[in-house]
Amino acid sequence: MFTRREVGNLILGAGALSMVGSMPKRAAAQDRPSLTIAVDNLWANMATINGISTTSRRIFPNFYDNLVDRDYINDENGLIFAPKLATKWEQNGNVWSFTLREGVKFHDGTEMTAEDAVFTLSPERLWGPKPFEPRGKTFTAGFKRVEATGKYTFEIETERPDPNIPSKLTGYIGFVVPKKYYMEVGVDGFGQKPVGTGPYKVTTFRSGEIMMLDAFDDYWDGPPPVKQISWKIVPEFAARMAGLVSKEFDFIVNIPTDQEATLEGYEGVTLKRVLADNYPAFAFNTRPDPEDNPLVDANLRYAMVQAIDMDSIVQALFNGTTEHPAVPFNFKEYGKFYDPNLPVKLPYDVEAAKALVAKTKYKGERLRWHITRQFYPNYEAAAEIMVEQWREIGVNVDAVILDNFELVYRRPFHLMNMSMSSDFIPGDPYQPLWLDWGPTASRSTANWKTWDPTPEFIELGKKFDAATDFEERKKAYLALSDEWQRVTPGYYLWKSVYNCAHRAGIEFKFKPNGEMRIYGDYFKFV
Repeated sequence: MFTRREVGNLILGAGALSMVGSMPKRAAAQDRPSLTIAVDNLWANMATINGISTTSRRIFPNFYDNLVDRDYINDENGLIFAPKLATKWEQNGNVWSFTLREGVKFHDGTEMTAEDAVFTLSPERLWGPKPFEPRGKTFTAGFKRVEATGKYTFEIETERPDPNIPSKLTGYIGFVVPKKYYMEVGVDGFGQKPVGTGPYKVTTFRSGEIMMLDAFDDYWDGPPPVKQISWKIVPEFAARMAGLVSKEFDFIVNIPTDQEATLEGYEGVTLKRVLADNYPAFAFNTRPDPEDNPLVDANLRYAMVQAIDMDSIVQALFNGTTEHPAVPFNFKEYGKFYDPNLPVKLPYDVEAAKALVAKTKYKGERLRWHITRQFYPNYEAAAEIMVEQWREIGVNVDAVILDNFELVYRRPFHLMNMSMSSDFIPGDPYQPLWLDWGPTASRSTANWKTWDPTPEFIELGKKFDAATDFEERKKAYLALSDEWQRVTPGYYLWKSVYNCAHRAGIEFKFKPNGEMRIYGDYFKFV
């Protein structure tokens, strides 16, 4: 806990930079201010698929545009779909037809056409035998054909009728990239110097230091309100807070829960908090890699789940501002599929956990839990508590805090946190259950994969994927969830609480998926 005096000392050491306190609502282009946003980290790659992470998600919408938008201005849950790069769409059986906005420019000055949209969603890039960004297979399951039908029109054909195609295009696969430039620089080159159609263009990207975006005044929806945005890595929260209070920074992110009240006590600082459509998790390594991995025994995994008092952890770390899903994949984001009365198969029960451990061959071997440093708020603190709860039932876990995911993914490990724990197609169980854990997911295919989907899971998933009638789909979803729970290859912790804070003179709407849109109705100077 930092006192006001301690923060004052930090401010003096930071060397404050003076900022303009109050800006006109619509400044002339040459008079627009710049912003500095202090972040805890930046993802190493900013390609739309290879660069998927919680930290990149907050930045992406400033330089990429989706084909379809989720409208959080008119619906706080984002369940209204609005035109973005696509202005119209309609379904006819297995085929969805889309009409693109005309006159949209990429940051390199070229016009966006159906050729770019089709390439963005193509088998060559996402879902073919050897796609450029293989993770795209997770989000394009069932795609059969993507084809331009005119300069500004294209079709997506799926193997069976898929009502969720517009929903899918609000996510990562819906960020349109320029085919010509992408092919010229290659996948890795594009991830380091991305080009999109958004209101800002990337001018500098050094993943361990800073990302700078300049206003793109040829943006189809008009010039953005800020001349330049600097997303600057400031790893220590104390330094981020000191910089905000001193006006060196305009925004800061990832504020520890126990520091929120301190920060709010400073004049000219506004805290924003939002419950996110995201649930951090950890994966059990269920595979015999290493060969002597005790977690191949499901009883040990069950025991570790039943030893976790997550309700108490959430209360202690988040002061009751969020919640824990007691049943995996029974998320409120599932809309009509959510059932508050669904029975808990592995409730918190220390004695039951001890009995399960006794049924295994586990003899106290130390288990390695790889965790990325400061990636999720309170994750490391929760890990310390869980390690103690597991020790109570005779299971010894070492929480190994590592600097990046490249290190986290290196074997040997027994548990690991993941860069994207959950994302949602609004009102449906499809993504966190089937896409994130199915046979095309990175958790099932990457060299660090943590489980092999069972034949039963795959068969049930195919039935779920094919179901369109609500009752049939709900029954299939519950069966698929039961099979996942029978294996228990992971554990979901809490509904994420994203927070940030900004200086006076700014109005900002924080999106529930963590996006920080510095434009449109989401941001203005006052």
